[in-house]
Amino acid sequence: MRAIGVITGALAVLWPAGEARAQAAGADGPVILRTQNSVRGTGLNGAGAALMGDAASVFSNPTALAFAPHLALEAGFFAGPFDSYQTTGAFTFRLGQFSVGGGMKYFDFGSEPEIVPDPATGGITGLPTGATVSAREFLGVGSLIYRWGALAAGGSVKLVDQRVADVQDRGVSGDLGLTAAVFDIAALGFAVQNVSGNWRSASALAMPRLTRLGFTMNYADPQETYRLLSTLELQWPQERHARFVVGVEGGVVVHGIGILGRGAYGTREAGTDTSHFTVGLSLAFGGLTVDYAYEPIDLLGDGSQRIGLRLIL
Repeated sequence: MRAIGVITGALAVLWPAGEARAQAAGADGPVILRTQNSVRGTGLNGAGAALMGDAASVFSNPTALAFAPHLALEAGFFAGPFDSYQTTGAFTFRLGQFSVGGGMKYFDFGSEPEIVPDPATGGITGLPTGATVSAREFLGVGSLIYRWGALAAGGSVKLVDQRVADVQDRGVSGDLGLTAAVFDIAALGFAVQNVSGNWRSASALAMPRLTRLGFTMNYADPQETYRLLSTLELQWPQERHARFVVGVEGGVVVHGIGILGRGAYGTREAGTDTSHFTVGLSLAFGGLTVDYAYEPIDLLGDGSQRIGLRLIL
């Protein structure tokens, strides 16, 4: 089994070769399913089940898309350790009582020299072959949601593509969601991700179920000058301990121009050293918002800074 140099020992088992693939894939599944879904969500420590109207909700609770006014677009980027990076894009638009959404996440883990065991040392050390080994993962999601009044229900279909050197595997699964919102004041969101795991029997990729329940409350009218929001989310990863996140977001917006700050505390995902606290900042320019987030220790064991754009029309 080969691993890319940018990957910590805890994550290296996610990139197998040959017959060891099924075992090495691990119960946690591809990294792309566990990385942050949006810059705003990163500032809120991964919360997203009850964030209404953001296009990146397609990755966490598709039914939250139903509360976007007409059209929402979102993009994000972060550079990881060494030459790794992730890009994210999402969209949603309304068609009467239906909403359609889609998104993609691409994670490039970089490359490193290929090493083979050195016979002279019994394989304890390695010899470079002159070639390089690279790894990348891609996630694509498509959603359809129906809304009647304050309620929205729907689901998503997703495709995961994982490539390590010349070894490729693909997985298919889906999400289901339900959201209830009281105007712009409060929202309760529920989602089950990766329902029934990986639907592709020929694939060795694990796609573990993740259940989310979130509640968001606006303490001030989000159309007025002052903004204050709190979110609470419970997450139940399959065969893992539950975690919770509590976050706040607030600021001032005058005639569409303003600044918002956010921060959150969350318990750690089992088996990781991710940060308990995350922070973020947004600059609003009418329907366009520039987002920034900082996570002191992310899934790869390194601090990450993310930047993104949101457009809501």
